[in-house]
Amino acid sequence: MIAGFNIGNTHTILGLYADGNPQPLYTYRYATKRDVTVQELFDTISRAIGEYAVHTADIQGAIYSSVVPQCNDAYDITCQKLFSISAHRITHLSKMPITIEYDNPAQLGVDRIVNAVAAYNDYKTNCIIVDIGTAITFCLLQGTILKGGLIAPGVKAAMKGLAQSTAQLFEVPFEKPPHIIAHNTKDALISGFFYGWVSLIEGIIQKMSEDRSHYTIILTGGMAEILYPHLSIPAHIDITLTMRGLYYLYDINR
Repeated sequence: MIAGFNIGNTHTILGLYADGNPQPLYTYRYATKRDVTVQELFDTISRAIGEYAVHTADIQGAIYSSVVPQCNDAYDITCQKLFSISAHRITHLSKMPITIEYDNPAQLGVDRIVNAVAAYNDYKTNCIIVDIGTAITFCLLQGTILKGGLIAPGVKAAMKGLAQSTAQLFEVPFEKPPHIIAHNTKDALISGFFYGWVSLIEGIIQKMSEDRSHYTIILTGGMAEILYPHLSIPAHIDITLTMRGLYYLYDINR
């Protein structure tokens, strides 16, 4: 069995895989802590795999994608301590079936690399990959080349920033309002955030695809399921894209 970790800014997802199957058998989600200790991580991972009656001796390989570099050493040490194996830390230097067209590939978020590898393996076409999480990233994959993309602020971060920097505004739930035109401040905020982000995603995708007749649009990330039904452009929702990309990269780099 293989352990894969997708370490995001807000949450981490642990996936447990049967060898030969890129779709995780089990997933476990927990909060990302930048200053996590080895003992804390040891306890969290032990508790997670125990919930699925998996034993540490069952884990024969490990890999992780991290956008929180402060955590990386703790994962290296914990995997060695818990599983007696060295985890593969994904970087731009990892073996992969795609090439990266970026001024400095070391600055490209590895989550975007992982998504592109999964899209290349599973869709076999030109793609725009939209990962809607703490930030919203847009990546353009043409054939075997990750051409780059855009990074926009995430919904929750923008909500919090607006509430903290204004005296009379406050955080609201991210949901579709009853009407686009609101008649009170709460509904005005809900409408502005909801339709603002729907329009942002649609508008950027349209701008990115102006040079070609067709791209397959792939939505993933923690808030993709909320926004997907309300987009006016055809798209695939693929919540496990990143987790499959972890396995593909493990398979190449084992």
